[in-house]
Formats: sequence, C-alpha cells, structure tokens
Amino acid sequence: MKQTILSLSLLAFISTQSMWYDKLTYKQPIIETIPIDTLLNAVMAVESNFDTMAYNSKENAAGVLQIRPIMVREVNRLLGEDKYTLKDRWNKAKSIEMFNVIRSHTKNPTDEMIARNWNGGWNGHKKKSTLKYWLKVKKQFKKK
Repeated sequence: MKQTILSLSLLAFISTQSMWYDKLTYKQPIIETIPIDTLLNAVMAVESNFDTMAYNSKENAAGVLQIRPIMVREVNRLLGEDKYTLKDRWNKAKSIEMFNVIRSHTKNPTDEMIARNWNGGWNGHKKKSTLKYWLKVKKQFKKK
C-alpha cells in the first residue's frame, strides 16, 4: 500500500513536471490567417453569398468570389508566374489571395474602384454597368 502511494505520487510528480516542461518548450504552430476585411466580406456576399461552391455556368465563374478564367490568367500575369489554376477558384483562401493581388495592383484604390474593377476589369471603375454592382456591395457595408 505504501509503495503504491509512493508510486502514484511519483507518477503525479513526473506528470506535472512533464506538463511544465511542455509548456516551456511547446511552440504554437504558425497558422496563416487571412484577415477578412469589410470590402472583401461585402464582395463575397454579393458574388456568392459566401458559397465556396457557387458556380455561374453562363460566365464560367466559380467559388466564393466568382472568379472567371480570365481573372486567373490576369493574376498569374501580374505575379509573373503560373501560381494559380482554375481549380484554385474553388478554394476560399486562394480566391482571397487572387482578390488581394488585384487589389494590390489597383492604382489609387478606393473601395468603389476595387469593387468595380473586380466586377468589370481594369477599367471597371469607369463603366456604367459596374455602378449597380458597386451599389450592391456598398449596401453590404451597412449590414455589418
């Protein structure tokens, strides 16, 4: 009985020391998170209602941001490498990366310009047809 208590006490001591050691040496894995900003949220709401499996067969637009093949090609051109494939349109994280590439290459960006360019190409902010799209995106800001 005495030996059992001693063994249990020793086991408890080792266990607490092991936890103490683990807390000192354990490093949290680095998980890249993608910050979701208000504009991006609004565009995803308008494009797909946050549905990563959304598909528009008329435009061959896929994923949460309704990315068309021409956009994948344009993002790859901007990056100078074939980083993204058509399959990546179905991946939310990669779709957001592509959106951010376009955003980062927009000169003198405003939320309106970025959204309208996303919808209508590099001159989308000048097209009358993208104004309705911008108003939908802008409406999403008020819902937040």
